[in-house]
Amino acid sequence: MSDEPSNIALRYIQRRVLLLSLIPLGLLFVVTVALARTYHAREAALAGEWLRRGNHDFSAGRAAAAVDDFRNALPYDPDNSQIRLRLAEALLNDGRLTEATAYFQSLWDQNPGSGEVNLDLARISAQMGDVVETVRHYREAIYGGWELEPARGRTSARLELCEFLVRNGRLNEAREELTAAAADAPQQEAILHEQIGNLFLKAGDQAKAVQEFEAALQTDPGRSLWLEEAGKAAYAGGDYQTAETYLSKANRENPSPDIGELLSTAGAIVRGDPYLPGLSDEEKTRRSWSAFERGLERLQSCVAVGGAQSSSDSSRELENLTQSAKQLKDRVNLRSLIGQPDLRIETMSFVFRIEKVTSDSCRTPAGFDKALLLIGKKYEGTDP
Repeated sequence: MSDEPSNIALRYIQRRVLLLSLIPLGLLFVVTVALARTYHAREAALAGEWLRRGNHDFSAGRAAAAVDDFRNALPYDPDNSQIRLRLAEALLNDGRLTEATAYFQSLWDQNPGSGEVNLDLARISAQMGDVVETVRHYREAIYGGWELEPARGRTSARLELCEFLVRNGRLNEAREELTAAAADAPQQEAILHEQIGNLFLKAGDQAKAVQEFEAALQTDPGRSLWLEEAGKAAYAGGDYQTAETYLSKANRENPSPDIGELLSTAGAIVRGDPYLPGLSDEEKTRRSWSAFERGLERLQSCVAVGGAQSSSDSSRELENLTQSAKQLKDRVNLRSLIGQPDLRIETMSFVFRIEKVTSDSCRTPAGFDKALLLIGKKYEGTDP
């Protein structure tokens, strides 16, 4: 019984000693954690600072300096995929394709669905001339995942793909991609619509180009550049009525000799084309007769200045046209063209031949002659 109080006291002392010994251990743990956090925070700060420097140098066009910055950032945060991506992009811009490819491939292995990585791999493949891989990576970028601004990233990738397809003559594919881009483009993104419009022009679809310039004009109807682009696109596509509308507005906003000449020609075509829908028989007759008279004058002037001596083929063609003109003049006059659409078609076909041959043999046509030449090209191979 006498030992029990002493045992209780001993256990109490042991507990107190244990508790007192835990205090410095706890303090040591807290200090260690604090130091570790401070160290990691310092590393993160250094990585962030070098990343900011690298982004600044990259934006300023100093790719080599950006490479050094991103390399300095990487040891402080080696698992940071954003730093590795930026380093790879800087290497690419610095022309160091082999090193850049290694980084991009490593990033792609970790995340093959990354839109950013696939876009950069597409650019590398394009520089290396690998068309198949370029198209594949562009498509994976379009449908891949994007950490920042996914809609803008996918649109940028699609437009780059379109540029690449146009450069490589794959116009049908380019037009398909552009149609998708146009459908996804927000109405208020006027600059984007203008970009798509210019790409449609490169891809040979002038009508779609006009639609995109018109979409851009919805946000700023008086923008002279977009008016001019819409007018020129319509002109190139043979829609001279639309061309005249937009070119006249562009010329009012920002007059220039170039726009003025196109506007004059478009107006001459609109007022000289006998095949425009909605014309009365009388107006079709008047236009056909005016074209015939002008064609004969053009033929005579070309022969008079020695155009027939330009080459043996041109000489024979002009002689044939001269003989045909003599025969046709016996049948064609303002009265005979009334109510005879077949004769009007024959007459206009003859005028178109004159304008085509004389444009090759003599000087480049201007004014009404140029208008008639373009009208002929517009209906070439058709039955107006």
